[in-house]
Amino acid sequence: MTRTAPDLPLAAAAICGLGAQVLRPGIPPGLLARAAAEGLAGAWPLAPGTPEEQAALASLARAFAPLDAEAIVADNTRLFLGPADPVAVWESVWTTEERLLYAPCEAEVRACYAASGFAPPCSNEPADHLSLELAFLAALLSRGEQDTARAFLVAHLGRWAAPCLGEIAGRATTDFYRAIPPLVAAALALGEA
Repeated sequence: MTRTAPDLPLAAAAICGLGAQVLRPGIPPGLLARAAAEGLAGAWPLAPGTPEEQAALASLARAFAPLDAEAIVADNTRLFLGPADPVAVWESVWTTEERLLYAPCEAEVRACYAASGFAPPCSNEPADHLSLELAFLAALLSRGEQDTARAFLVAHLGRWAAPCLGEIAGRATTDFYRAIPPLVAAALALGEA
């Protein structure tokens, strides 16, 4: 698929939706097996636009050939839960000098969700969790609300997601978690362009 204007919002929605499912503690049961069976790497919704994206897609293909779901789940646990030093995946941590949870931006994100009628799929996380912000962006893009999606991206994800995704990829031990963050970052960058 080429990067043409009509394709971009739905492709970005699909990528953000996948990021929302895997860039958080736990991976939905069966997701990895389905992705492998359906050839996710070969059916990626955006043609790679840079050498970095090409390398990330190659890494994603290696993650599924053969699929080692146990290693990917272990990497997910280590990256997002610990036992030691999980990646901070909250906007407030990345955008405040003190790296605090529940900074004012969390309330701003919650207000954006409410204004758009978005009910976060996880109510026990601060609203500014990476996976929730990605799910919200995916919902907006899927509904054709590109202006609202762009405003949210500029005001929120665009301020912090790239370094957070870079940290996830840099600390990953599997091809899967080395691939997904830069591919999500590429989809976000398209929305900012």
